[in-house]
Amino acid sequence: MGIAVGRGMPDIVSFDICVVGAGAGGLALASNFLDKKLSLVVIESGALGRRPEPSETGAVSAEGLAYAPLTTSRLRGFGGSTQASGWGGLCKPLDAQDFEPRPWVSDSGWPFGLDQLRQYYQRAANTLGIGDLETLAGRREAFPGRSSVLSVDSLELCRHYRLGNHLREPFARSGGVQVMTKVTLLYLEFSEDGHSISAVVCADADGRLFRIRSRFYVLAAGGIENPRLLLVSYRRAQRASGLVGKYFMDHPRFTIGTLTPADGDTRAVLARLDRIRVARRQRVASWLGLHRERRFLLQGLTLPFEVQRERKLLNYRAWLEPRYSGQDWQVLEKIKLAFLEHRDMKILNGQSLGWGTLARQDIGWTKGMHLARPPVLARSFRLHHFLEPEPLRESSVSLSQEKDRFGLPLASLSWQLADNTLNSLRRTIDIIREEFQKSGIGRLDVAPEEWERLKKPMWTWHHMGTTRMHDDRSLGVVDRNSRVHGVNNLFIAGSSVFPTAGNDTPTLTIVALAHRLADYLLWIVSRS
Repeated sequence: MGIAVGRGMPDIVSFDICVVGAGAGGLALASNFLDKKLSLVVIESGALGRRPEPSETGAVSAEGLAYAPLTTSRLRGFGGSTQASGWGGLCKPLDAQDFEPRPWVSDSGWPFGLDQLRQYYQRAANTLGIGDLETLAGRREAFPGRSSVLSVDSLELCRHYRLGNHLREPFARSGGVQVMTKVTLLYLEFSEDGHSISAVVCADADGRLFRIRSRFYVLAAGGIENPRLLLVSYRRAQRASGLVGKYFMDHPRFTIGTLTPADGDTRAVLARLDRIRVARRQRVASWLGLHRERRFLLQGLTLPFEVQRERKLLNYRAWLEPRYSGQDWQVLEKIKLAFLEHRDMKILNGQSLGWGTLARQDIGWTKGMHLARPPVLARSFRLHHFLEPEPLRESSVSLSQEKDRFGLPLASLSWQLADNTLNSLRRTIDIIREEFQKSGIGRLDVAPEEWERLKKPMWTWHHMGTTRMHDDRSLGVVDRNSRVHGVNNLFIAGSSVFPTAGNDTPTLTIVALAHRLADYLLWIVSRS
């Protein structure tokens, strides 16, 4: 078996398990079968190459909030969005409270708690190359003895953040797992009784249609494509779609407030909350082949769980960006926009100036300090807020009137945020501002016009919730084992099953759930 372009396929091919999508979830799940006596196929619409390919998913609806182009929001190819220009490698388990029903958060709660996922988080840590998970648990005081409210949580930049590169060799020499690239799933076909999938209809690299028949099917195509495939298939089969596509979530982010430290010790603590500086150190070490086993840990500003519970707040984290005397803020915003435009251009057409060239363009004091980020010279810090979104049914993925190259409907995204989400952020910022002032640690200034930014959230490309997990089929799409309600051989992997989103970084949980699903599939097979 191994990895090959899907070309010249027979009309029907058969496997024990068919996994759709070679991103973090699909590859992590399939990695459990590399040495098993089962036949498993992973089909991936992108290629096996150095350059990721844009998604062919659909468009953003004018009815919702502004969002990134869906073509560059997810990447096709072996490794999915863990490829270059994709995921940055930040890892952290969800917090215990994220799994619990919280009366102040609508539709919150998972069918199981953190304890049931701990062993799978450890396996996910091994897959992604991170260290002791205990160092990432809980929250700690940011300024011990000075404030019991201002806290930090910990994250780690994993070593295997280009997961496809890490797993390419073991997949290439596997005897039981076949990866077929340039193969696109078109739709699922149901059995006569409607309780199972009988086959999936695919197009090979030359556009020729063929079918894959399996005992079990796993959709691992992402939080936009998973619901789109289900909606297309349900429409063809004239089945009710229920909550498929509802409850779309992403972590909204906002830049609001400038934090001025009271002294050098405070500045040193705040400088450690600059994730970009730590991430650049890791990338440089990786390029140079240094510190291969070194851990790169980061911290973000947050509030204690007890305060969030007492004040009925959603989960939250802020990253800090240093600011320096003499910087031009308008130039700085143009620099950031240029980097985003460069990323999209590289994905869409492969044109790349190279990050070194891009960094040297229009170099000056503002850009030079933004790139160098010397902690001791920081005058103040801008706060970048990342927030857990409250699940909202109206935020959704639906089918568009536009068609793909196979004549099937594309996806249409309407991203929306609940009032509770934005109110929670306002109150969280107010608590942080009051605590800095009361403790004498520093001063957080928020200009009145900055609150207008709440109307235009930025996204983080985390697509979650659209096939949400719940044991009650009227409240979810999949059950606690990630099986689609009413379809006994169809499962879903990825963050589309998340009922709630935590305060950031979903990939470690995606991989943990994939290992959990792999164990469940192996258990089913052993019984049969």
